[in-house]
Amino acid sequence: MVIFALYMKSTEPVVLPHKLRNTVRSLHRSADRNDLQLFLAEGVRVCQDLLASSMRVESVVVAENANDATMRLGAELVAKGGTLYEATPTDMAIMADASTPQDILAVLPFKEERPLGNRIVILDAVADPGNVGTIIRSAAWFGFTDVVLGRGGSDAYNPKVVRSAAGALFRMNVVRNRDVAAMLRDELSTYTKAAAVRSGGDDPSMLRNANQLCLVIGSEAHGLNDSTLDACTVRISIPGGNGTESLNAAVAASILCYEAAAR
Repeated sequence: MVIFALYMKSTEPVVLPHKLRNTVRSLHRSADRNDLQLFLAEGVRVCQDLLASSMRVESVVVAENANDATMRLGAELVAKGGTLYEATPTDMAIMADASTPQDILAVLPFKEERPLGNRIVILDAVADPGNVGTIIRSAAWFGFTDVVLGRGGSDAYNPKVVRSAAGALFRMNVVRNRDVAAMLRDELSTYTKAAAVRSGGDDPSMLRNANQLCLVIGSEAHGLNDSTLDACTVRISIPGGNGTESLNAAVAASILCYEAAAR
């Protein structure tokens, strides 16, 4: 975070220094994000959601040829703190993770993790960042309080997760890098711990009766780890199939979040 403090904060765009451009680019890598405790939010839609949140902004970068509405959005974002920079389209492409860079991005500090609430989605080594972001979005939509990301899965601050979550990451309490099996056995011992399995489980409607619920989702390719499955108290399967091997992890999680919310 030190590098960002080297530049004066301003309400007018400052020309983006190359050193800062390279630092923003480094936020594509998990190790650098963890070292700096910063992450990247890209695009107009994500930045609009960011503006509506309580998140603090470290820096905002807009393209020098951005339209007036995007320029205004950048100025509104830095009113939350931070500095507004202006960059060439070439530099925007260097900093962006998205294949089609948009004209605005923001750099944010990691969120502070809060104590867990009563309705939790736990992801056991779900590696696909698009799935992780979509699950965070669905969990927020259906009123879950928290998403827990187990070790071995995608990082919550992966740029594709941030984009796929569509602003939900800014509102949802997301707890990272946990030993899922140990957490289920110890910290969450009083909860109904429902493992999503492909077949042979209870009907999803039983989730509606749980006052304290952990919905545990595994990777699409490998399912839940044995130790995680052993720590769960019930198993849930979504009826269907019709010759299809399995549901996408994000689709399955969204269906089960809906079932749990349909009281």
